[in-house]
Amino acid sequence: MDQQRQERIKKITQSIIGLPTLPTVITQMIGLIDNPKTSAKDVAGLISTDQALTAKILKLANSAFYGFPREIATVNHAVVVLGFDTVKNLGLSVSVLERFAGGSGDTEFDRQKFWEHSIACGVAARMLAGKLRYRVQGEAFAAGILHDIGKLILSQYFTDEFGEILALVRDEDLYIGKAEEQVLGLTHTEIGHWLAEKWNLPDKLVAAIAYHHAPGRLERDAELPSLIHLADFLCRREKIGDGGGARLPNLDPAALRAFGIHEEPKAALRRIFGYGEELQAEMERADAFTSIARGDDGEAGDGEADGGDGPDDDSDDDPTPLGGSTEGELVGESRR
Repeated sequence: MDQQRQERIKKITQSIIGLPTLPTVITQMIGLIDNPKTSAKDVAGLISTDQALTAKILKLANSAFYGFPREIATVNHAVVVLGFDTVKNLGLSVSVLERFAGGSGDTEFDRQKFWEHSIACGVAARMLAGKLRYRVQGEAFAAGILHDIGKLILSQYFTDEFGEILALVRDEDLYIGKAEEQVLGLTHTEIGHWLAEKWNLPDKLVAAIAYHHAPGRLERDAELPSLIHLADFLCRREKIGDGGGARLPNLDPAALRAFGIHEEPKAALRRIFGYGEELQAEMERADAFTSIARGDDGEAGDGEADGGDGPDDDSDDDPTPLGGSTEGELVGESRR
């Protein structure tokens, strides 16, 4: 049955005319960064072949979201300061935001609110990564932005069916995944999974897209899908954007266990929800990303690669981890 389901997903997705692809420079960048022999100068040189990507990476690197005290004037400097993984995930996130930027013209599906939710999930995942000691916070951010990409595919290429899905969500107060199952026999996670594989995304991002509602289905490497699972709950609790109706998905307790959290799930979630105010503040610093999603992002100046030393590790700010002497505090052990 699982094999038949996968074949159905592929058949449906392959029938889409104009299925989106990643820009060549992003595909090349992912491969280049995954090569251990690559230098910061190599990555900067590739990025600098695309003026628009160069401008946006420099603009975002200098935004309040990263909060560096001095201006980052060149792509090479950005690669060195941010680190390979952050630059890779930043470039990927920007490319997908731009590919689906602007309004959809669909009265049922508000693409702007969708992106607001997705960016919030990225911001929340990055924030929770620090709390739960998940080291690669840039990876968490990209996974949050991309986790619901299947919904965009459904809205853009399966307009009639997606309209039926949204009607069920609205009229019967269904969780969107259940409505998708009723109408299509599959969900946005499966469509997103197939697309992520088509894009040759890193395995961890593919898994986060495919299993962010059910991380317990993974036998290993469940930390990133679990992080997105919890971030999604936090964003829905804070009512940031629209993740597809007001009905929450089911909590998978495995998402808590992935970080060594064995507290009763409701109590654990209350602590996660306690970061709502911090998330709202972080969202104010992420306006550079929401402007790209709105399609009204202005260009910064061009950057140029100037050579330099290899990159540091992922240099995102590291919020204070959960833990300490308070009884019942959520404690996450590093899995990296």
